[in-house]
Amino acid sequence: MNLFILGVVLVFVKTNLQLLDTGVFYYVTNAAGYLLIHTGIRQLREEIPGARRLLAYVLVMVLHSVGFAVLNGTGHSIRTIPLSGGVNTMTALILTLLAVVGMAMVFYILHEVLEAVRSKENATFPEVGSLEKVPGLLLILMVITCVLFFTVPSAASFLMIVLMAAELVFVASFSARVRVV
Repeated sequence: MNLFILGVVLVFVKTNLQLLDTGVFYYVTNAAGYLLIHTGIRQLREEIPGARRLLAYVLVMVLHSVGFAVLNGTGHSIRTIPLSGGVNTMTALILTLLAVVGMAMVFYILHEVLEAVRSKENATFPEVGSLEKVPGLLLILMVITCVLFFTVPSAASFLMIVLMAAELVFVASFSARVRVV
């Protein structure tokens, strides 16, 4: 479980307060985080069989992160694509959508791991039920931050701080409450 938690921390860590971070380092830490999440789930697949089905999603996220790292490393980030033509605009919109969906996937993975842990009979999870709602609430906060990023960028920076703090509180609660016996 420790590798899984460390992976989640790496995915949650932001190097700046921009919602759509276009830095190579951001996506390299995401790729490393998803690799650790994958390793952690593989280690837990005997204790928590329901989490096994998430391995494919996590591998897709590794590829997603590596792909965005390569794009950003070669100067083809979302922010550098000129919006002068129809193809360029569509490419920028598709990449933005993929980036936002990529950010949301960690919440889906966390939700599914919590579901798998909750359904496990011989594990201890005091008050795991309250944790099950947190990934959804974090996702809602991220969506609000996305909307503000495109409408009121200064408010989005503040919400990024709130989101990161909430994510760290979740990780601390998760690591304290979910222990596989």
